[in-house]
Amino acid sequence: MREKKKLIPFSIIEAANSGDAIAIQYILKHYEGYIVTLATKTLTDEYSNGYFFVDKEMQEQLTTALLQMILDFEI
Repeated sequence: MREKKKLIPFSIIEAANSGDAIAIQYILKHYEGYIVTLATKTLTDEYSNGYFFVDKEMQEQLTTALLQMILDFEI
């Protein structure tokens, strides 16, 4: 059975939209795993061994995009 993901309370979204640093950190922490999953790449060596790594530049771009969406959110 699939575990349900908790939703972010609307009051935290409102506070983050107003610029509250703690609320913004809460939202970033909530999406941290998803962002890392999106930024994970696979490299293959000459022996066809696969290696996973997190593309830090892509992770920063996704985090920045999320921050921009939080601040631009129309309530």
